Amino acid sequence: MQDSLPRVAKHPSMPFSDIVGHEQQIEVLRQAIASARVPNAYLLVGPPNVGKTLVAQEFARAVNCERLPETPRADQVDACGECHNCVRIAQDNHPDLRILRPAVRVDVKPPADEGGGRGQPKARTVSREVYVELPDALIYTEQVERLIQQLSAKPALARRKIVIICSAERMHTDGANKLLKTLEEPPPNTTFVLTTANPSQLLDTIISRCQTIKFHPLSRQDLAGTLGERFPQTDEGHREAAVAMAGGRYGRAEWLVGAPDVLSLRNELLDLVVATAEAPLVESLRLGERLAAMPRRWWETAEAAEAQAGQGSEDERQMRAEALETLGKNSPDRISRIQMNELLDVLQTWFRDLTLLRADSGSQLVLNADRADQLRGLAGSYSPEGLVWASEIIEDVRSDLRSHNANFGLACQVLMVKLIAAARRR
Repeated sequence: MQDSLPRVAKHPSMPFSDIVGHEQQIEVLRQAIASARVPNAYLLVGPPNVGKTLVAQEFARAVNCERLPETPRADQVDACGECHNCVRIAQDNHPDLRILRPAVRVDVKPPADEGGGRGQPKARTVSREVYVELPDALIYTEQVERLIQQLSAKPALARRKIVIICSAERMHTDGANKLLKTLEEPPPNTTFVLTTANPSQLLDTIISRCQTIKFHPLSRQDLAGTLGERFPQTDEGHREAAVAMAGGRYGRAEWLVGAPDVLSLRNELLDLVVATAEAPLVESLRLGERLAAMPRRWWETAEAAEAQAGQGSEDERQMRAEALETLGKNSPDRISRIQMNELLDVLQTWFRDLTLLRADSGSQLVLNADRADQLRGLAGSYSPEGLVWASEIIEDVRSDLRSHNANFGLACQVLMVKLIAAARRR
């Protein structure tokens, strides 16, 4: 499931022992540290936002924790969270930690009252690199070049320099080739940790020089159980809605528990798709207009929840807000196109659940468990062919919006027409 929220890719720090899931993957890293056989490069492979970067950051803390025993057992390898190295790495403010993220270049103009007065030069447009998870963000060659230059010095404070390259498949070809040369002759006491959801888009020669560790989403049952343990006071239906949207990613589920307005919009979207089961075709225009307005509202609601959660510094949030505002002005429906992926993911889970229940009304694999009774009531009104067609329609719209620059409003209307038709297909 693609997580298309355009957020800063930062994670709260926590020791290995507090991370939910990924026990086997963490054990591999602990064993390497305990045996003093940490390789020069890891490749962490798994779905977007499943926890790869979080684990990579905690690896950086664990391997450099000042309180780590001289010859630790694997179960003793963890970050204390209190020493100088642990604190600064958690803050992304350590000289021996480099994190490279896909960047979006945005020309952000200074406010009108800054410069340009009598006798003063006019303020110039400033190009800023904004680190946000946009689908078209890239890792530019000059970013890789700067990184390689910074690695020439010995570690300043830590035992090992750690370089984390997020979404490494987004490197420009020239940058990837420059990184490959560094991996072939790595600096001493340096470990690269590359993360990717699409290893097939990486150079085979880069993959061959990394130790690969695969990450997997948590099961719905495990995720629901953990949320129940950690948030026992939260309404069960609220938790189930968070689980349905999280796609097996604990961090995402935890964030959603604290973002009730986002979950309310998810319910509004599901009410909209429920209406297509019985709506006449003449209603498709109105339903399409409602759908077309939702991605922007979804984004604004998610951004408000992010601001309330206090992710990043005030300066980072301000820069991000300015950059996204500029992106929105330059391409009015760009945010809607990006955010539409999230809505389409929700719709796919709905038709997946209907397909399961159409075959087995007692299935316990339903993702949208908070709406299980409603799903069971609707499943019989669809034919198997109609459900398959509905899923194909959703993916066609995703492809058209991503690759073919289709008219956004028209695409939403066509989707509603075809979902209404899918309920009648026999």
